[in-house]
Amino acid sequence: MMIQQGYLKQGLRLNRHFGYVFLLYAVLMEVLLTHSILGHVRVGLLSVITIGALLANEAALRLLKRFPSTEPLFIEKISVLMPTASFILITLGYLLTSQLGAVLLLMVPVLQAQFFGHNRLALMMVSALAAICLLSFPLNFVQPLAPQQWNTFLQFVPLFLLLFHYGHIVSGTVRTTTSQLMRLQSLAATDGLTGLINRRQFNHQLHAEIARARRHNLPLSLALFDIDNFKKLNDVYGHPAGDRILKELGHLIALNVRESDISARYGGEEFALILPETRLTEATEILERLRAMVEQTVFCLPDNPLTLTISVGVAQLDFDHPTSFELVEKSDAALYEAKRQGKNCVKYGVITPPKIQLSQPRPASTTPTA
Repeated sequence: MMIQQGYLKQGLRLNRHFGYVFLLYAVLMEVLLTHSILGHVRVGLLSVITIGALLANEAALRLLKRFPSTEPLFIEKISVLMPTASFILITLGYLLTSQLGAVLLLMVPVLQAQFFGHNRLALMMVSALAAICLLSFPLNFVQPLAPQQWNTFLQFVPLFLLLFHYGHIVSGTVRTTTSQLMRLQSLAATDGLTGLINRRQFNHQLHAEIARARRHNLPLSLALFDIDNFKKLNDVYGHPAGDRILKELGHLIALNVRESDISARYGGEEFALILPETRLTEATEILERLRAMVEQTVFCLPDNPLTLTISVGVAQLDFDHPTSFELVEKSDAALYEAKRQGKNCVKYGVITPPKIQLSQPRPASTTPTA
């Protein structure tokens, strides 16, 4: 399952707070517990590593804020690197400071890995932790534990396993809930027949694109088009055949529009296409190619393959009247004109110049004569 960007940002913010706590821990060790040159060197290395991790964490956060539509593969890579880097940082802190409490802190990256759905990575971390605990003492990487410290360590083991099991359950619940929520959001925004966005989501997208066009002074075009003689087609072939044609046409539109364009089922046999950063002349050419492609396509019905045509109305956003209602009204008027002039054509709504109200000259005042 691809990680949502919002959850990744929360994880990075949690890492930021965790890094600050770890840095404070190093400072307290330097002030209270360190009394040798080797101890100062160890704490200094720990501080440098922690600051480097914090800088990398901030860089990842800024990257996600700068590019809101970051590729899912990139987000997936960060969700693997983030707990791995945290695990390495805490392990180095444990080896450098010889503090047993750092072992318990290793649950943080393990829980992070489980939260993002990387259960194999979490198991690898637990195995690495066991290897570190078993190998560090014979190799004298850290100071050997006293019997009382071993008792404390053995008390950590069941708590560690319990937290691991709890994290597995919680992360599974979160992923299931997130998956269900994403599915419900998709159902609420998508037309079930054509696979395009529905009228409600189209209105939301149109408002957003108009606001973006106004903010950056960019052109924006809107096209409305419907199937010619669709009622007659339903009467002859039946409504199931009409539904199949709508489904195939929606699939054809989705495959042949640009990645930046937003296609929707507007209602019935009518479709809409939002063309961001597109002027009227370019939009007319795009819709003319789409009209010709639909005309040449054979729609495969069970009993009788057939061809059909569409009528298209295109309009460009007028900054003197920058509302979605007026843009849709202008596109709809152009669609009506295409129907009136014989169908199977593309008509565009001309941008009308703003009306200038001229003040009427006042009549000359007459003074009454005595």
